[in-house]
Amino acid sequence: MAKTAGFFRKIKLQHTILLLVLLLAIVAAIVYVSNLSIKPDNEHLDRNAQVVSVILSVASLVIGFNLFKRKMLEARNSTETTPERVRKYGNACLLWWTMIFAPALVALLCFLLTASYAFIALAAMHWLILLVFMPRKANIIVLLKLAPGELI
Repeated sequence: MAKTAGFFRKIKLQHTILLLVLLLAIVAAIVYVSNLSIKPDNEHLDRNAQVVSVILSVASLVIGFNLFKRKMLEARNSTETTPERVRKYGNACLLWWTMIFAPALVALLCFLLTASYAFIALAAMHWLILLVFMPRKANIIVLLKLAPGELI
């Protein structure tokens, strides 16, 4: 039990940092593009980038969730000690959050290249998805079949 001490605080901190970094990147991109004296105007690039960003987003979310689910079930059904199962769950969460975070950065890069606010909407959607998948102690206990006192 002692080895799981601080796990929830650590994973919550990692999630919060990802949320803040993405939010700051969105704000910085908006400020940067709004201060440009010459706005990018490439309609062909804009359309192609939108298609690529949406396909990347959907693929990343689907693949990321399936990887998370598989790794979470692996941790849940493991016969290893509780700290090892909790560590595996934490790694699964980081993988899932990365798969949410990365397409948002691609969308922001496309926004910087095209100045199309559709990319900001896509990045904001990823921020909201990341917010929804915030770690909750009760969920971790249920998902890993832990006793309430095992996760500190």
